[in-house]
Amino acid sequence: MIETAKFAFYIIFHPIDGFWELKHHKQKTFGAANLILALLCLMNVAAIQFESFHYGLMDRESNNILFNISAFVVPLLAWTVLNWALSTLLDGKATMKQIWAQSVFSLTPMLLSIPVLLVLSYAMTLDEFPFYLLIQTLAVLWCVFLFLFGNMTIQDYTMSKTVVMTLFTFLGIAAAIFIGIILFSTFQQLVSFVTTVITEIRYMP
Repeated sequence: MIETAKFAFYIIFHPIDGFWELKHHKQKTFGAANLILALLCLMNVAAIQFESFHYGLMDRESNNILFNISAFVVPLLAWTVLNWALSTLLDGKATMKQIWAQSVFSLTPMLLSIPVLLVLSYAMTLDEFPFYLLIQTLAVLWCVFLFLFGNMTIQDYTMSKTVVMTLFTFLGIAAAIFIGIILFSTFQQLVSFVTTVITEIRYMP
């Protein structure tokens, strides 16, 4: 599993060959992906806690570790489930585990950039923040690049079909969030109504 996780360093420079190898030949890819995600969450929490105070973008006192972890895990889960569901309708060739592994491996540039940015936050002045932001932006764009080429490779799609699938997946996530908000609001109103009725009954003469 650790050897497969190390394969992420090859993937970031050779995404098509790397993801093909990951899908067809590498063993324990699911466990390796979970190991990479755990390291990413750990480094993100550490960066927020120990980042230089003048570069810190979050209030450490109000920092919620569970929220920081869920900020990575929940979107990845939503992406994996919806991308797999849509791929079954559009002749995709990847399983849900393969999509999960590909998505997590695509975050490797972010995993590598966090410790670098943490060190730079102490070595650079506030005037050099644009350079800090540039590195952060390049890491995110690199992740997006790997997401597209990785999904194209494991699903056996063309790039145009991959882009369409990605747009549909994001629309599905947006729809799921909208439905979730409506259900939560409805449930909240129902609980409020039941609580009001019970209170009225208790104080009836």
